[in-house]
Amino acid sequence: MSSMSEQGEHAAEAERLLREIPQHPDDHEELLLAAAAQWILAERPAEALPLYDELLNASCSDPALVQALKASALWDTGAEAQARTLADAVRAQAPATLPPWQIIGETFEVHDDLPAAAAWFEDATDHFLTPDEVTYEARRILITRHRVRRLLGESHDDRDHLADYVHSAPVPLDELHDPKRLWSLGSDDPAEVRREIERLRTELADHRAALSRPYPLAVLHWPDAELTALLTRYPSFAADYGSYPDHLRTVEESLHALSATGAPYLGVVTATLPTYEAYARAQSLPPSTPSLPAAYATSLAARGHATPWPPPHAAPCWCGAPATYSEHCGRPGGL
Repeated sequence: MSSMSEQGEHAAEAERLLREIPQHPDDHEELLLAAAAQWILAERPAEALPLYDELLNASCSDPALVQALKASALWDTGAEAQARTLADAVRAQAPATLPPWQIIGETFEVHDDLPAAAAWFEDATDHFLTPDEVTYEARRILITRHRVRRLLGESHDDRDHLADYVHSAPVPLDELHDPKRLWSLGSDDPAEVRREIERLRTELADHRAALSRPYPLAVLHWPDAELTALLTRYPSFAADYGSYPDHLRTVEESLHALSATGAPYLGVVTATLPTYEAYARAQSLPPSTPSLPAAYATSLAARGHATPWPPPHAAPCWCGAPATYSEHCGRPGGL
């Protein structure tokens, strides 16, 4: 919430922009949008509503955007039913641009209707995500969808895994979208906000330290279900991987062989089929390309997704089995 002085400054700017319109008729639409935005920042959404109506009556260039902005302002004035009706009208238009989807979905989220926000972002993902590439718009929606589903406590699905992959920041999405963190960032308790700032500083220091270390040389591990899905969709890889126990032995043996050559900083990266296919699309290559899994492993390692190898013998096994490393992949004689 802005201070009274800030609200006054935004209101004054809105009035100044409106006075500019007669002198700059060619900029009528841009000035009205900017003035409405200033009324919203001034926490006076009722003043923005007639400006949105004027834009819609004048056949503006992007009516879906203006309707989305109006729906958000309506909800802020307490006209929730009208806002929902207008949101439905926007959805029926299937806007080709990202902002209307983002604005209305986040309006539902801000007003604590998380199921409606999740449904809205699901529709948006259907609209923007294609089999061929993850566009900027699809990436934005995938990450926003992940946040809302995390707040709802939903289990990860393929699209959440894809969001994890296209997210480029060092802090994983699951942590970034941790409900406790999101609530603390919006807290009115100064002590809670200070704790979150200190945590962010610690993460930044850890990230800088990680950047000073070389990336590990990583070997790709496909969990059992992911390997089955890979071989079902791309059977040409069957000769490379074999059965799941064969695959685990190959990973462990490859790491031992690399270690014997003196290679430092070894690690294991865990694959998922959705992120592998997303990587293939990003490289404009068929997923069945023989050399692609190794390049995908290098990409995962460079993004900080490698588990150092070998783990301590009493530590959990790198493959995710419910056993220690020494009892599973690291035991003498193999699996």
